[in-house]
Amino acid sequence: MKVVTILGTRPEIIKLSPLLPLLDAEFDQVVIHTNQHYDYEMDGTFFKDLQLPQVKYNLNVGSHQQGKQVGLMLEKIENILKEEKPDVVIVQGDTNTTLAGALAAAKVYIPLVHVEAGCRSFNKKMPEEINRIVADRCADYFFAADQGSVDNLAQEGITKNVFLVGNTIFDAVVRNKKLAEKSTILGELGITEGNYVLATIHRQQSTTEKKVLENIMTALGILAEKMPVVFPLHPGTKKALEKHHIKPNQRIKIIKSQEYLPFLKLLAHCRFCITDSGGIQDEALVFNVPALIPRYETEWMRLVNAGKNFLVGNTTESILIKAQQLVNDDRELQRIKAIKCPYETGAAEKIVQIMKEKIRKELP
Repeated sequence: MKVVTILGTRPEIIKLSPLLPLLDAEFDQVVIHTNQHYDYEMDGTFFKDLQLPQVKYNLNVGSHQQGKQVGLMLEKIENILKEEKPDVVIVQGDTNTTLAGALAAAKVYIPLVHVEAGCRSFNKKMPEEINRIVADRCADYFFAADQGSVDNLAQEGITKNVFLVGNTIFDAVVRNKKLAEKSTILGELGITEGNYVLATIHRQQSTTEKKVLENIMTALGILAEKMPVVFPLHPGTKKALEKHHIKPNQRIKIIKSQEYLPFLKLLAHCRFCITDSGGIQDEALVFNVPALIPRYETEWMRLVNAGKNFLVGNTTESILIKAQQLVNDDRELQRIKAIKCPYETGAAEKIVQIMKEKIRKELP
């Protein structure tokens, strides 16, 4: 069976990193990288460091307005699919690459697998939400990360070929956390375990409106007066700060975008993190690190409902209420860490097994 796997961003590479080698071992796999927002520090070394299969097609699409970006990817992916003639196409998550890959597969009538299907924030102002919904409408096989995702699909009338397999990001973190410990990033930054806050901000809803980004940066600046705040700066966020003429507090340790393994080391040993990333919310769980989410909804409510992560909104005051509590109150931090919220590994193996036992048999 010939499989085309399409990816284009750092989160996709991370989440697919446990799956790609297994697909390569079991099937004839072709990897397409759209380079949706290519930055060498963010994903250029992943394939080497994580021992992933070689990319056959680098599309070098780069950053554009969403419509143009999806259009460029769609045209190129469709041409590749016509040439490669795969039996199945795999996309992951909710990026513009996901959307373009799903549309391309549907247009040329190739069965589509959507990994992380059924995930919903129920906020259609988020580009990612539209991408998820459209990908699921195009998909033929649905691999869901949790029961909530399965329920979301059922509410939308999708019940056939839905498989609850868990989240591949847990596999990725478990697979790579030992490698991450070799990083010397803490010493390089002059910080110590448990005595700094890690912050990541990149979503459009955090960076498009000046007031929202200003609120978040003001909160980080106030926190940095009490405890080191390490802030790996996403290229899109850097552009937004420049566009809005926002000058962050100089006490914030703004560093360049990190490669995956040094970033994992930072996440593993921070006191807590502040992030608008869906993936980091789950990665933090593996290290038992609380995540404060400067949003009003999240795709991963299971961890919020369990009391491990917290939706804190995007005003300066609302972020600081919980953040300052975790800086000042060791008992509250330990209370959160003591909450049991299990996660399962093996999602990648389950996906491959289902593809072997079901999808391969159903193909013409």
